[in-house]
Amino acid sequence: MSFKKVLSPIIGFGTIGLLSSIFAKLQGVLFPNSLQLFEDVNWTSYDVIQLVIKLACVYISCVAGGVTTSLCGGENRQLYITGISIVMVVIWLWIITIHPLWFWALLLMGIIPFVLIGSKVKQAF
Repeated sequence: MSFKKVLSPIIGFGTIGLLSSIFAKLQGVLFPNSLQLFEDVNWTSYDVIQLVIKLACVYISCVAGGVTTSLCGGENRQLYITGISIVMVVIWLWIITIHPLWFWALLLMGIIPFVLIGSKVKQAF
């Protein structure tokens, strides 16, 4: 097995995790109430907007993770490994938090497609 094929999913996973954390921290600085979203049981329309922003940030991170996985020599198999690894982390987060079902369902359904889109973005340039 090639070193690139082992390293590319690790770097893609790290990219998604790092960017998601940076975006979450930035959102917490700009909108302090967004840090307590998963502690509340009832959500206002403002909270729903914050959840949509979180969803978009994770999708952007997945695109970047797909790009970095491809740049490091990853192919479709490595892209799927990266996506499935992130899905496993998201399932774990879903289990340990109070959650709106729609948010986690959209998040889980979008991870692998957005990682694959990242691969296509890399090919376009």
